[in-house]
Amino acid sequence: MATVEGSHESRTLQRLFEITQDILQAPDIGPALDSIARGLSELYGFKYVSIVASEAPGGEMYRRVIIGFAPEQIEKRLGEHIPRSAIVQLLLPDFEVMPGCFYIPAEREQRWEYNIYIGDPKHGKRRESPRAWHEHDSLTLVLADPDGEMIGYISVDGPLDGRVPKIETLREMQLFVNLVGLALGNARGHRIEVERREMLEATSRAQSEFFSLVSHEVRSPLAAIRGATVLLETHFDSIPPERRGELLSVLSTSTARLSAIFEDFLLLSRMDAGKLTLRMEPVDPVAVVEESVARIESQHPEREFRTLYLTPVPSIYADDGRVVQVLTNMLSNAAKYSYPESVIGVEIRPTADRVIFSVKNEGPGVSESDREKIFSRFGRVSNESTDASIGLGLYICSQLVGLMGGSIGYESEPDKVTNFWFSLPRTSAAA
Repeated sequence: MATVEGSHESRTLQRLFEITQDILQAPDIGPALDSIARGLSELYGFKYVSIVASEAPGGEMYRRVIIGFAPEQIEKRLGEHIPRSAIVQLLLPDFEVMPGCFYIPAEREQRWEYNIYIGDPKHGKRRESPRAWHEHDSLTLVLADPDGEMIGYISVDGPLDGRVPKIETLREMQLFVNLVGLALGNARGHRIEVERREMLEATSRAQSEFFSLVSHEVRSPLAAIRGATVLLETHFDSIPPERRGELLSVLSTSTARLSAIFEDFLLLSRMDAGKLTLRMEPVDPVAVVEESVARIESQHPEREFRTLYLTPVPSIYADDGRVVQVLTNMLSNAAKYSYPESVIGVEIRPTADRVIFSVKNEGPGVSESDREKIFSRFGRVSNESTDASIGLGLYICSQLVGLMGGSIGYESEPDKVTNFWFSLPRTSAAA
């Protein structure tokens, strides 16, 4: 007898170790629960096992594992949602034979709408003997985490020996379930800690990359400013007027570049902190397009811009300054990445509830590899030059358009036409 008991304890410990390994290695709770169900079935001789569990403490309960049943019933019931309020009806104190273990004899006629076991037709309606298992008996074991929080329960049925388990067996089973519950909780805590560390490491890498990028972007205009300033200070009298003009132009361009970089970072930090305030009011789309085009024409006098719209154009509900900022960025990109002799077009097109602004240009377009970078933070495309933008312009545009209740996108045919667009609500629609 001692040998048989020792063998059972050895098998229990071995199975518990295997389940613990499965829990630690499984990427989610599903495979671990399946291992638990099969362990209970093999060690304690039950034909039917079902596990209902949540992904996290306090979460919704779903039927995660079903073994022993017909395939059509498994397909029908797997994934079934079990409300926590309904579980309370199953785990009544009157049927708790020991902490976390609930046995409901068939004679108590406790019917529960979420029962999965419907009876074995080979068995009769009456209990054959006091210790015989009845097809309507119910045995449920609570699955708890290390803090005692219920993360699920296990229903077992159809004991292979046809007997109601002895109290010692129930105690072993509940101890087994408690141990695997601890392992589940510890594994979950370990995964959370790993995820936390990975997030911290990702944040640290992002910060490092951010400061490295800022340092790189700022270094170039600062070097140009310093070089031009030193030359003007030390050799002003000997520098020809034409060369002085070039150096002053370098100072102006580099200062504007620095200003633009810091303005982008300042705006980005305000958006991230949720402190960006928009002045939303009715705006004339034609006026903002004309202002945006005038700004870009002053920067690119050699380029041709054409505006297309049909009057009357309905007003939009937006922040006019931010709309100009979005349009100016799109026009600037069009001038930078289009063929030098091509015309850049700006179109205003109203729909039933929105007004769409489009900026079209002819040029190399956006390559397939760069498509995911376009509206991403620091998303610099592969054909940008060393003095190109820091990669925040279109990201900021997408955020601003979203804050104003609009949408943004683009279409591009390589070496043909690229169309960047955004839409904003009409005043009537916003009201």
